[in-house]
Amino acid sequence: MNLRAVIIDDESMGISALEVMIEKYTSGLQIVASTTRSDEGIALIESHRPNVVFLDVNMPQMSGFDLLEKLFYQDFKLVFTTAYPEYAIRAIKKKAQDYLLKPIGIEELKSCVNNIIRELAKEKNTNQQHRNLVELSVKDGVIFIKPQDIIRLEASGSYTIFYLENNIKHMASKNLKQCESLIEGPYFFRSHPSHVINLQKVVKMVLKDGLFAQMSDGSMPEISRRNKELFLENLKQI
Repeated sequence: MNLRAVIIDDESMGISALEVMIEKYTSGLQIVASTTRSDEGIALIESHRPNVVFLDVNMPQMSGFDLLEKLFYQDFKLVFTTAYPEYAIRAIKKKAQDYLLKPIGIEELKSCVNNIIRELAKEKNTNQQHRNLVELSVKDGVIFIKPQDIIRLEASGSYTIFYLENNIKHMASKNLKQCESLIEGPYFFRSHPSHVINLQKVVKMVLKDGLFAQMSDGSMPEISRRNKELFLENLKQI
């Protein structure tokens, strides 16, 4: 993970020292901009939209706390850098990721950066899992389904039935084509005009008065003959 960082500190030597330490003792963090002016710091944060901001507290033009109040973009991990320990409680209330006292120690900085990287990776994974959920409107509200729990979809007129693990099923107020567009991933296959199946749930192919896929729940949705070769080809790639 390569994170972008902005440093705002009214002392240019403080900026230079922090840049050197980050480059020498940490990895996964790139300084994209820095400034000694608070007003310019606001502009840099808004334009670069960094993952991390190292922010001094005591600055002559405006304090670090005042700067935060003027920001529109605030989706970053905040690290206060200051020589004044008395601001720590106020920093915590601002939900700061860390509070580094000057002169900043190497181990403290390394620990701070590593914690940020771990936390952002965890958030990214959580967000990805959430994005992958299938949001489904049903009769009595909205439900969220994990794609890996879906065994198959079956058309029922202008509606679609979702067959899930543990003998759960839901009727969606969308047609099969609309529901198919909600599902991400290479494992879902339109085997028939009335069926979409999860190839990971296929137990075997059955030839009996037609072509069928036996699923993990025992159901046997039909495979149209024109889709047979493509079905077998996709199945081999699972």
